[in-house]
Amino acid sequence: MRLSRLASYALVAGLAAPGGLAASALAPAAAHGAPAAAVVGPVAPAYAGFGNAGSGYARFGSAAQKTGCTTAAPGDDTQSTDVSKADDEKNQALRALRLDDVHKIATGAGVGVAVIDSGVQPGPNLTLRGGTSFVGNGEIVDGHGTIVAGLIAGRGDTTSIAPGAHIVPIRVSASEPDQDDPQPGRVDPAAVAQAINWAVDHRNDGGNNIRVINLSLGFADRDQPQISDAVAKAEKAGIVVVAAAGNRPDDSAEDPDEAPTDDADKPEKTPDEVLFPATLDTVIAATARDENLAMTTEAVYVGPEIDVSAPVVGLRSVMLRGLLCDIPFTASSWATAEVSGLAALLLQQDPDLSAAQVRTRIEATAQGGFHDSATDGHGMIQPYEALTAMLDIARDGTLRESRATQREEFEADRPEVPGDQYAASRKHLLWWGVGAGGAVLLVLILRPLTARRRD
Repeated sequence: MRLSRLASYALVAGLAAPGGLAASALAPAAAHGAPAAAVVGPVAPAYAGFGNAGSGYARFGSAAQKTGCTTAAPGDDTQSTDVSKADDEKNQALRALRLDDVHKIATGAGVGVAVIDSGVQPGPNLTLRGGTSFVGNGEIVDGHGTIVAGLIAGRGDTTSIAPGAHIVPIRVSASEPDQDDPQPGRVDPAAVAQAINWAVDHRNDGGNNIRVINLSLGFADRDQPQISDAVAKAEKAGIVVVAAAGNRPDDSAEDPDEAPTDDADKPEKTPDEVLFPATLDTVIAATARDENLAMTTEAVYVGPEIDVSAPVVGLRSVMLRGLLCDIPFTASSWATAEVSGLAALLLQQDPDLSAAQVRTRIEATAQGGFHDSATDGHGMIQPYEALTAMLDIARDGTLRESRATQREEFEADRPEVPGDQYAASRKHLLWWGVGAGGAVLLVLILRPLTARRRD
């Protein structure tokens, strides 16, 4: 079922328990007749939060201890998931991303990625620069933004896409209290718009060089003109914006393969559930694949606006207090981070690329190319191909035909027929034959006439 508009409530796309929202996420608000503001990310049921009717806010639903990832001390090679450093070569996500080959070409060095999220905690495996907060400067106890940052530009034992990039943290969610006071934080759409504008206005401050904005969050209500205007401003400034498509509650009664209709006779169609601002044309809408690199509509939202997908399960990021964090399940927040990291790689390789050129290069080199799917758009990102493919892309993002983008058509030359050395002789013989035949015919015609004359 397509999500109805929820006033101005956002759904934060990221930390979800396997499959998405906690079981209790939607029921309480529905029971009280209030629109639900639910978190699409690893949350524990007791911590799923709801906005009050008319509040215009979204709620983050996970405390630091309930992020849904497995943690270990930096350098520890005995993590409790199957993805320790020693087992990286068995990791399907890492094999698909080809990071060893990719990082020989680019690491994202010098490129700033603005992470608009729950804040990013400094640590030995993260390089932070600049940044600001629109919700005060209290202690960061929600690790969502830190994990996102680590997937983009983590160092050390992490498996980040762009370890050479730096993070510019912009905080838009309030701190979450501890377990004894389970009131989740909130996200105001106006704060997200302010954060995007701040990133654009301060993109060159203090070496920020902000070229990418990561939005691992989303709103069910697509009528957010402040955010739309801010995204347009970022596009004009040459900044790539990547946003999460959203996650599905694991207990949802929705059938992802069916869409509601007022007319039972109408054919079924894929629902359009993608969260805003991932629905905007100038935003790369990212979704996630499962541990087998397959797309599952049981875990993530679907819709025609989705652009690309990314593998996330088994990747290693960082968490609060400098801990390492393995990602054990599918969530679109993490895919958003992967795509943002890829954009940073491309912009290090060619700083003159426009935002539209970066989008087209990522989409054109994804698995499946321009095959359009409501589940994963153009397909799974291919960082190595994105960095090496020979493409002719206009500043407005138009992929122009070239020898690199079209199959070369081969047409063999018409073979030469060998010359006939007896042709002239045959021609002469033919005329001699015609002449002789004519003479014989003439004799036959005249012979009776001459015979009569002799008589």
